[in-house]
Amino acid sequence: MTVKAVFENGVLKPKTPLPLREHEEVEIEVTRVGETSPAADDDPTGWEAAQRFIGLWKHAQRRSNRSVSEDHHDVLYRRK
Repeated sequence: MTVKAVFENGVLKPKTPLPLREHEEVEIEVTRVGETSPAADDDPTGWEAAQRFIGLWKHAQRRSNRSVSEDHHDVLYRRK
């Protein structure tokens, strides 16, 4: 569920009642309202994000000694 809350005196206070039991443990993800992502401001073209993504594949496990580009047909068409 997504709820709006206010941070006051070190405590998050929901703006509406929550359907939770007393002392029930929850997991919270905090997103500032109206704030743009730092990546959008720092990387307007998306190039840095693309390079990070490409870098994830440098150490990917392969089924053969060939490069990922050489293996792509085998992966796409499930050839063994």
